[in-house]
Amino acid sequence: MSGDPPATPAAKAVRFRPRRAAWFQWAAAFALALAEVVYWRFIGPDSYSYGYALLGDPARCLGNEFMDDHGYEILAVVFAIPLFWLGILPFVVVSFAAWLAGNRWGRPRIGRIVTRVAVAVIGLVAFLPLLPTGLDAALDVMLGTNCLDVWGGPAILSISLGQALVTLVCLVLMLRAVRPSRARRSAVARVALSLLLVPPLLFLPVSDAVPGRISGSEICHDDEGLEIEDLTGEAKFLCQVRGGPWAEYGGLSEFEGMPDEQVLVYGRHLCAAVVRAGRDTYNAEVYDDVGFSYSVNLADALESICPQAVAFRKEREERQRLADEREQAALDAKCAAYPRHRPLIRPVRRAVGAVDTDYNALVALEDEIEMIESSPLWVEGLAGAEPGILQVTVGDEFVPVCVTAEVYDRRPPLERRGWDEVEEISYRSTRGRLRFVDFYGGPRLVDLTAAGKGAYRVRVHVRGSGEAWKKEPMEQFLIMVYPAKRR
Repeated sequence: MSGDPPATPAAKAVRFRPRRAAWFQWAAAFALALAEVVYWRFIGPDSYSYGYALLGDPARCLGNEFMDDHGYEILAVVFAIPLFWLGILPFVVVSFAAWLAGNRWGRPRIGRIVTRVAVAVIGLVAFLPLLPTGLDAALDVMLGTNCLDVWGGPAILSISLGQALVTLVCLVLMLRAVRPSRARRSAVARVALSLLLVPPLLFLPVSDAVPGRISGSEICHDDEGLEIEDLTGEAKFLCQVRGGPWAEYGGLSEFEGMPDEQVLVYGRHLCAAVVRAGRDTYNAEVYDDVGFSYSVNLADALESICPQAVAFRKEREERQRLADEREQAALDAKCAAYPRHRPLIRPVRRAVGAVDTDYNALVALEDEIEMIESSPLWVEGLAGAEPGILQVTVGDEFVPVCVTAEVYDRRPPLERRGWDEVEEISYRSTRGRLRFVDFYGGPRLVDLTAAGKGAYRVRVHVRGSGEAWKKEPMEQFLIMVYPAKRR
């Protein structure tokens, strides 16, 4: 309409031209962040850690206690976020992109805000462990607490400080790159910034190159050359990884030629990895994750400096024990549900229960060690025996069977009714204590020898063999044992 005011042209966003120095500062920050990622992934030691625990009764290290109670939990949550998986590099890239976009849109404040937030986040995460370390360092100086040993000693401390210094330089470069162009930089600030770029090169030692004592089997002995049987903690760990008191284990190749201090650092790192995974030291997957070869000797040694993993193992074993007891109780109840055998004469001892089998055999032994050293007997028929070993053939392997064991002091009447097969064999007792066991030597049911060592007769009854492969119903055995000389 003629009365309307004339339209004004839309305002155009003015592209902001950044300072030339800002490009170099961003490039330097990116190079430092990338170098840190390359170092830890391809060059540096793959077993770096702050350490984890110290057995015994050490002085109170407040910084390490804080990290154990709170710090590591916080870091675990933080590093579960994919943005933190490549260190500070993603933050540098995101900040640079925001700075570049803000300048193109004529709003440089966007880049400054994003960069300052990123710097704050990186600072909190990167320097969280340094404050407790500094506290323990102060305690070391003032009270001589040796708290820094808990963190891994001077070598790991220098790596930590070097990494923190690189991060600090990178953060300063990011902040300088987004500062307003009107802000002037003093000569003192320029010199200080230049000097900060030099020390990181001095704080990146390769951990394996740190000199120190390399113990041998002498660490397992006292001054008189006698074996120390009550070694604990770090001393026991070093003794075992060096091969034991008489080098019976053979030293672990990963630690050959490595100073004791670094061996302990590796041990603490493995402990931390095991605890973070919620496993015990005998879980091979954890070792693969940190680049170590699993061995039972190393797992045994690691328990000396990793009480948390010992607690996990005991907890796992207790859970397994309770599960085994529940399973055994269920099998025993199932066996008890079958018709109960009514003996025609009174036995001396009697027991009913489920017994584990293996290799199609139900085995009774007088010495559990024999089970480990001997192989199953070659039995033709239902039962066979050698002095000290009684073996009964079962219908299927790796399944439990129901066993009623009756011990007599004289020959019981023969019973065939209700049984698929009955067989009687001779047996000679070598020790006078024959028991059914599972394949790994665990005792089951009662002692089958009523008259001590000597000659016996064993009568074996079985039913349900044709259905054993179905697991339902269970195969049932009645085994009568009596002295051979008594009729």
